[in-house]
Amino acid sequence: MGLPRFIKLPEHKRFDYTPRYWDPEKEEFEERVRQIRQDMGIGVPRDPNRTTIKRGSFRQVRQQTKLRASRNSNLRLVIILAILLIIAYLIFFA
Repeated sequence: MGLPRFIKLPEHKRFDYTPRYWDPEKEEFEERVRQIRQDMGIGVPRDPNRTTIKRGSFRQVRQQTKLRASRNSNLRLVIILAILLIIAYLIFFA
């Protein structure tokens, strides 16, 4: 017999999950079809949880963004210089 406690300690929580729609025959059939397709080399579907991010892709996107921004900046500078030259020509030679 144990000593009485004044503080109730929490008991461990139980995990009781029963799937609602689980068909073991269908799952076995899909696994067999997938295995046969893999053996034959026909369109093996990719794992949906696998990431498509490749190493260096963020760096490549950042470089492309910098290049695009640089081109836009240079184009803007050329347009402004052309407008200023036209204005200067009109003021001094017209």
